[in-house]
Amino acid sequence: MKRSQRSIVLVIIVVLTFAVTLAFFIEKGWKSRMVQTDTHVYVPAVLPEKILIEGCLFDLGIARKDTRIAGNVFKVYMKDELTGSKMHATFSPLAGHAGVEIVGSDHARIIFRDSTWEIFFKTDRKKFAQIAIIVDDLGLSVAPAREICSIEADITFSVLPMHPHSIDVADYLHQKGKEILLHLPMEGKNKDPGPGALFADMSSSEIVAILRGDLRGVPHISGVNNHMGSVVTADDVIMRLVYTELKKAGLFFIDSLTTNKSVCRRAAQEIGLPFNARDVFLDNEKSDKYIRGQIDKLISIAMKHSEAIGICHPYPETIASLKREIPRIKELGIEIVRVSTLVNSP
Repeated sequence: MKRSQRSIVLVIIVVLTFAVTLAFFIEKGWKSRMVQTDTHVYVPAVLPEKILIEGCLFDLGIARKDTRIAGNVFKVYMKDELTGSKMHATFSPLAGHAGVEIVGSDHARIIFRDSTWEIFFKTDRKKFAQIAIIVDDLGLSVAPAREICSIEADITFSVLPMHPHSIDVADYLHQKGKEILLHLPMEGKNKDPGPGALFADMSSSEIVAILRGDLRGVPHISGVNNHMGSVVTADDVIMRLVYTELKKAGLFFIDSLTTNKSVCRRAAQEIGLPFNARDVFLDNEKSDKYIRGQIDKLISIAMKHSEAIGICHPYPETIASLKREIPRIKELGIEIVRVSTLVNSP
């Protein structure tokens, strides 16, 4: 029994000795990789800037659920307002690693060697939420685009390629200062996605040629989302090919999530393509009651997670609902933003 106890003690001593030695070499290696500049000692790549900022917020008592990150922007919900001195104290651990600038009473800017981060603090959770609404299937006529543009909200429009008025619609929306996506047709199940579609049995060269033609066919676009596509968005090889082309073109991708087998998010992360995905389809049924219920669901998601993306179509019922419901969304303190605002950097 005593021999067994001595063995356990010996094992513990060996483990502790190893841990202390490992910590010493890690610290030594970390310090040796720090980069000295004229004004700051910047943190090496082994400790990402985002983690440093999260650490400061954690020390302030901010829970992860109260923080939202979009690209290089942190949005932080606070129960009480921060004073300038408190904000300085929050980020004081970054001294020597980055420059800290207090832009306003609710805005700090953290400047590292290779990146700049904006930190916004909000005390009203309602005003902390953002919603993007994408209207799909445009290109058959300019009329729906004109009617939706009359709504006072920064709605995003997704235009199908190779339709009678695809270019006319895109030009009109561009003149109105609206964000435009290519609504990229992809093979779904038992439905014709229309002209310019990508199919799973196509060769790589065919897919690239058709995709490039679609990108040329809708001018002024900042990103792409899929039209149908339950077959293609589940195909890792094709989506990697598509994302490589989109990355070259400087675009982002919004997954319409037409299948629960989608590989889009993982492929986008691995390719390094800016990405986000739909949260709610607003008008799978063309009735005021259904659409209002879906908008309520979108609001609930946004209030819980700070943001949400809804997709709808230029149906008369949907346009009428948007005209009625968007003022209500604004009254709740929710900001309606173009979808690029909610796109996550890779």
